[in-house]
Amino acid sequence: MPSWVCPECEYENEEEDTACAACEAERPVGAASAAADDDDDDAYRRIRVGVVMECEEAPNTKLKRLKVDVGEGEPIPVVTAATNVKPGDHVVVACVGAEVKGETVAKTTVRSFPSQGMLCDAGMLGWVGGGAGAAVVLPASFAPGTRPPTSRPRGDAA
Repeated sequence: MPSWVCPECEYENEEEDTACAACEAERPVGAASAAADDDDDDAYRRIRVGVVMECEEAPNTKLKRLKVDVGEGEPIPVVTAATNVKPGDHVVVACVGAEVKGETVAKTTVRSFPSQGMLCDAGMLGWVGGGAGAAVVLPASFAPGTRPPTSRPRGDAA
């Protein structure tokens, strides 16, 4: 589906949106659709905004077991070493089939816990700033299942 990119925060909106879903800026007149190759790139589409529904420490590890709503119905299990996530956080998730830094994300088992994705840090997304291993946490205005912004949103301290 064609879309447009907000000039204020660079969030990719749906074609029918008249205002940015992330920052509520009005759609500029004649806003160009996103590049067609982005719409055809399934590996890129598999990187989504997710909302952490559940978060618990994995016993005898430094890992966390999460249930994350990525807009596909049932929340998916994700095992992470990121220490900065908690329930309610809006995070960037590389779902099964996504390509991150040349690696394709697959269903796996981490320390006997199933995982169907991975949380992304700023470096994985090509963003400036943010600590390696610290999951990107987005403002709540980013809806689950949507594509993450192409750069760190303004005012985002995560």
